Amino acid sequence: MSFVIFLLLFVHIVSLILAKCSLLELTSNNYISTLHPGKICLLYFTKSDTSFFEELGDSVDALHDYGISVAKVNCGNEDSLYYCTKEIACLFRGTKLLREFPTDTLFDVNAIVANVLFVLLYNEMKYITSTSEFQDIESNMKGKKDVVFVYVRAIGIPEHRAVMEAAFVYGSLYQFVLTTETSLLENISRGRSDFVPAKLIYCHCKAVTSPTHECQRSSSDQPLSTLNIHRFLKLMNAPLVAEVSGDPDKFTSVHIQLGLPLVFIVCEKETYDADRETAEHVAWQLLGKAGVATLSRDTSGPYIPGNVNVGVKTVEEDVPIRYLLLDESQEIIDLIENTKNQKNEESAEKHIHGDQETQDDEVAEAVYRDRKRVLPLHLVPSLTAETFRMMVTSKPHSMVLFYASWETVSLTFLQSVLQMAEKYKDALDVSLGRVNCADMNDLCNEQNITDIPIAKIYQSGNDPLLYTGMMCADELARFLMLSKLDLPLRLPTMEDAENYLSAVFHKNNLPYHSFSALGIFTSHTEEAVDALTEAGKSLTGFINVAIYCGERASALSEKFGVSPPAILFTWSDDKTIYGVSLQSLTAEEIVHLIKHQSLGVFPEITVENFPSFFTPKKPLLLLFSDSRIGHRDGKSIQSLVRGRYLESYRTGWINLNNTPVGYGVLKRYFGFIPQLPVLVLIQFDVRSPVFALLSDQHLTEVNILYWLEMIKGGAELPIYSLLKHEWKAPLHDYDFLAIMDGTVPDFAAQKIPIKMKSQKVSTEGKEVQGPSASLRGTGPRFPANDKEPGTHPEL
Repeated sequence: MSFVIFLLLFVHIVSLILAKCSLLELTSNNYISTLHPGKICLLYFTKSDTSFFEELGDSVDALHDYGISVAKVNCGNEDSLYYCTKEIACLFRGTKLLREFPTDTLFDVNAIVANVLFVLLYNEMKYITSTSEFQDIESNMKGKKDVVFVYVRAIGIPEHRAVMEAAFVYGSLYQFVLTTETSLLENISRGRSDFVPAKLIYCHCKAVTSPTHECQRSSSDQPLSTLNIHRFLKLMNAPLVAEVSGDPDKFTSVHIQLGLPLVFIVCEKETYDADRETAEHVAWQLLGKAGVATLSRDTSGPYIPGNVNVGVKTVEEDVPIRYLLLDESQEIIDLIENTKNQKNEESAEKHIHGDQETQDDEVAEAVYRDRKRVLPLHLVPSLTAETFRMMVTSKPHSMVLFYASWETVSLTFLQSVLQMAEKYKDALDVSLGRVNCADMNDLCNEQNITDIPIAKIYQSGNDPLLYTGMMCADELARFLMLSKLDLPLRLPTMEDAENYLSAVFHKNNLPYHSFSALGIFTSHTEEAVDALTEAGKSLTGFINVAIYCGERASALSEKFGVSPPAILFTWSDDKTIYGVSLQSLTAEEIVHLIKHQSLGVFPEITVENFPSFFTPKKPLLLLFSDSRIGHRDGKSIQSLVRGRYLESYRTGWINLNNTPVGYGVLKRYFGFIPQLPVLVLIQFDVRSPVFALLSDQHLTEVNILYWLEMIKGGAELPIYSLLKHEWKAPLHDYDFLAIMDGTVPDFAAQKIPIKMKSQKVSTEGKEVQGPSASLRGTGPRFPANDKEPGTHPEL
């Protein structure tokens, strides 16, 4: 029997894999055969291959779930079909054309799905731009349907897709309304919406029986995702107030299932109407935040203490209901909201800072967080003075980490060294060791260790090399592999020089090698040879440098369009070779030139290479993208860089998939994550303004140059200023001076509480529906001096 079940499960999985859709390719002669009556089909008509195919292919599975097929129609170069005269995507129902989409509106999978569903759900999703339109819809829906009002920043973004998917499921139950007008959102929600990416407001119109009565409104405070919208709509349809009898600990509701607390209003037969009114008032205020139920003392008396009138049940298992005695209903609302805010802040604080016991130094925090982690210390053995000398004299290549066991940066670097030893143990061919300068102070002084942590590479017959790169495993391994070469390499023949410029010469160092520099000199350029020789030695371990001074140096340089003395730069990943002639450069200037060229023409900026890339002397022009640089927007700025139109700027791009920290940068600049790609210019002056050119303005070469000229002329306004916020420590530090100043035993300075952040409940600007109702439960009241007003230590 178990074998049969396994076989059925296997067949089901295989069928799912085989059922995965792929992009169908048609011709202009046979595309009409795919248009069946009543069926929806999205066709893309094109004469050439474009990057849009990848996005279109990714949307096949998503649209297939809604019964929509997707195909590409290959048009011939001389095709006279109307749809083939321009690059467009067309949505058909049968043979009837519903909508034409320019390809720039379908910029990714979210945009494709959102726009297609937007067309198909025209009646379920009304798009409006004015308050009067919204008021008309509300009036028409009274007594019929509830209204789901949604604001999104732009059509086609992920939030828009989530709303359209919700409308596809719930369109028959609610009237969905969509807008992109911030002024309309402000009129409806009575608040500022400068940086709100999306907002959902539920309007309770179905229960309104009189045309003069207003629809109650409830706002969702969660990000607009398909799951959050479904969750919120489920809460809006739950009973406003439930009635509970019996053991309340055994009672559950949709609120508990969705992770929200449940508030019990204890009532008796004599005061039932008044307590029910109180419960409804509290329920409206906490709608979407907590559930509310009446708890009858008559039927649940044995389970309820005699001196309470409110109970709160949380989602934690095996946690009993907390019972309270409160005077006003507003105390319940404040209690739930304050508890929620406190949990959110504690969660965010823990997410950002880890344990509260850590100090404000982030490196120390990281070490403290990993304090229980078991490290493979045996891979990098601890050395004594005797074993140290034995290793560095008997091994051809060895690396020693000098550190201090009490210092946090040392421990962080030690973790990287151990990680490298474990990851590259079969490729390094380098002996590894570590010296704890806290125990071996004499040995560290003998090796002239003045800063810790430091890694030294010892090679037979050569002076030790200091590693000054990033303290990460991959960079350190790359340095060790390249440091085995005695730089600069001397190439005797032109054939050797040409091999050096190809990947053949460096095949043993791949993937550690990606960039090389080759100096080309004639017999009359000894001074330049000496400068490059000195520069090459200082770049040992970081960049491969070679020199060719043969008879055919002029021929080699002429082949690449430069005149000697010159340097040729080559990148192994794309086999590009680029030459620069030298003009009386010093060794230091040559080092700077080589490091600058190693980044590439239009480099991808990462955390590791940003220190080498950044220079405050030039404005920073960055393209933020979540796709490959081959995207059409990336190609535009790449073309400008290669054409030397942007030489007064430092240019690069950030792939947010590889460098997620870029999301935080964008969130700081905009207040939300804008639609990608986005081009950002950062100027470094007194104000350090930040300017942005969004992708909805089309990042063409002309638009980019025009935008930069507008900034120079003062016609563009910055979106942010880098000096707007001061840098502060992430956590509060201890006030040791205040503690030491306390000379009296009972002095307050000696009892400073270690407190993260004070919690304040603010009701300013909050919309209160109706007057605050008193809790009229019949439970006995404690005397006033037994309870501090406004505090609820029970929770």
